[in-house]
Amino acid sequence: MGVTVPSSKQRNGINHLDDLLSCIKTWPVAWRQGVLTKTRSESASERRQRIVPDLFAADPSVNGKRVLLLDDTFTSGGTMASAARALRDAGAACVIGISFGRQLNANREEARDLIAELPQRPLDLETCPVHGMSDYDLFLMGG
Repeated sequence: MGVTVPSSKQRNGINHLDDLLSCIKTWPVAWRQGVLTKTRSESASERRQRIVPDLFAADPSVNGKRVLLLDDTFTSGGTMASAARALRDAGAACVIGISFGRQLNANREEARDLIAELPQRPLDLETCPVHGMSDYDLFLMGG
């Protein structure tokens, strides 16, 4: 089962990730909308710093299921981890999280070198910009 992290920028009750996924005609997993709901409104900086156990509530339909969790941006992992916690608390057997993008913070030492060299790098959609390896190679080594 595929589930999206609810967007903090929903407009007219529409989650932009659910809207995007509705455009894909064939997908190897069934996507369910409305499985996760936000129960609290915390600022992004607060929720990104830690796992917030009651930030989301998950529909009990996840009980015993393997869940693929999709988020638009990965900053620190706090929001995705909070969503995964809600899914596990609702009985999900396994939760795997993926995101479309990664936000790099120039104030963090591990990101500075990468950010500094990105303008000089050619765009290579077959290679991870962080590890310098193909998706296949990363998969083989478990990364």
